[in-house]
Amino acid sequence: MMTTEHEWPEAPRALADGEWQVTLWELSEEGVLAITLNRPERLNALSFRLLHELQRLIDFAALRPDVRVVTLRGAGGQAFCSGDDLYGMEPVNPIDGSVTVHHPFLLSLRALRKPVVALVTGWALGHGWEIASACDLRLCADNIEVGDHRVQRAIGMNGGTTWFVPRIVGRGRALELLVTGRHLDAEEALSWGWANRVWALEDFDEEAGRFVSELAKLPTLNASAFKEMIDYGAEHSLRETLAHEVEVSDRYRRSWDAEEGRLSWREKRAPIFRGY
Repeated sequence: MMTTEHEWPEAPRALADGEWQVTLWELSEEGVLAITLNRPERLNALSFRLLHELQRLIDFAALRPDVRVVTLRGAGGQAFCSGDDLYGMEPVNPIDGSVTVHHPFLLSLRALRKPVVALVTGWALGHGWEIASACDLRLCADNIEVGDHRVQRAIGMNGGTTWFVPRIVGRGRALELLVTGRHLDAEEALSWGWANRVWALEDFDEEAGRFVSELAKLPTLNASAFKEMIDYGAEHSLRETLAHEVEVSDRYRRSWDAEEGRLSWREKRAPIFRGY
């Protein structure tokens, strides 16, 4: 792990019962916080327990400048996340629900000032599709099947699909998927722009690892600024967006990485960014 003059929070301590039950996580020396949804026996379906643990890890990533990139994946390779566990959504706390647990997690994921990458193998369905869609980038294996078939059981939306998906694939395609409930395979997900990259399953870990490693070398704050600008621009006029770009760029003009970028250009060498 990188060492600097910063005093950073310790690694996230266990939850109240003393252990991480349904997630695995590792922070690499290059600053990649790799989070794994670890319920392969349930195809990594969501539970409130899983959402609580994911929230703790995203909160940790937000506080640590040495976290450069966050990745989310499902254990086992058969599924990124198959959606809600309809037989295992028992509340951990009396107030657990979509509004109190799931929505804050999605908002935290979107607000994180680091690139967030979904590593998708197998199924990403329902709320699992939403979580992958909430990430900044989606790197996929060629065995994916993704989408939302809730309409086929007359189940409503409550996890952001109608916000995320039209912004990725366009309104017409998003509406087609939601009103028919059909799924996308890897080829269609790539051609529609939902998947940023698709690799053969046997090559996926190596290729995705290489992509994420290169991402971790970039100036993290600048990447977060671009995320903020794109989200702002989707809701505002060109005039407002231009002013916002200047405001956000000024905010990071004196970061360590911004100084390194200017210095490396003057010295005619490759920059070495730290992520803050």
